[in-house]
Amino acid sequence: MLAACSKPAPQPEPSAAETPAAPEAPAEKPAAAKKAALALQEPKDPNEACAQVVVVAYKGAKFAPDAVTRDAAAAKAEAERLLAQVMADPSALPKLASEHSDAPTSAARNGYAGTHTRDDWPDLHAALKEPLFALKVNETAKSPVEADYGYVVLHRCPVEKATGRHILLRYKGAKKAPEDLKRTKDEARALAEKLLADLAAGKDFAELAKKNSDDGSAERGGNIGSLGRGLLAPAFEETLFNLKVGERSGAVETDYGFHIIERLPDE
Repeated sequence: MLAACSKPAPQPEPSAAETPAAPEAPAEKPAAAKKAALALQEPKDPNEACAQVVVVAYKGAKFAPDAVTRDAAAAKAEAERLLAQVMADPSALPKLASEHSDAPTSAARNGYAGTHTRDDWPDLHAALKEPLFALKVNETAKSPVEADYGYVVLHRCPVEKATGRHILLRYKGAKKAPEDLKRTKDEARALAEKLLADLAAGKDFAELAKKNSDDGSAERGGNIGSLGRGLLAPAFEETLFNLKVGERSGAVETDYGFHIIERLPDE
């Protein structure tokens, strides 16, 4: 899905004669490696936090999917069951979120629900704010948090950000597409492929974004700035965070249309 740009040639390694042999370190056990990666940390910025969640909804809760029939007590019990699994193995949280969370958007991002500062914390997640900021990075709340939309297994994830720019090509019926837009999905895909060819031929990304992108970022040459995990359409976010600086994606489809994404140096 991703088309990498050119990379610098690898530097030659020093010969064995130049470098003394180092003693081999014992292989780290997978469980130990996971534990080390999830060690609790103080946040770099105490006023900014990333939330990773598993939402267990119940019938009548805000935004509860129609398929949810459990009552509030059953939802709390299920959240406690899932929390016990996370406490036993914190690395299991992404899989549990994608398979069990009743919040479709964050579930599609392995549970990432957003990265925000205290001052711009969204009202939707008001119930999570104080419990989340009370946690250390990589720490999970010891009991489910009750929100308007259900019981939440709440984890404070490390703040990760990526800077990028994109060209968005909407089509009739895509999310937020103007009602008078006539472009079909096939035409949008074909235009994305044409623009990719133009970029490969050396045309300027910013200029192509200004002329072609159906997004408010067009006037900035497609620049969306630096954003944390949990704020973008799942396929867009996965692509952006997996790109290296200077790499460009192929045509990435989201509910909004087709995107051409390029990762920029961090701001």
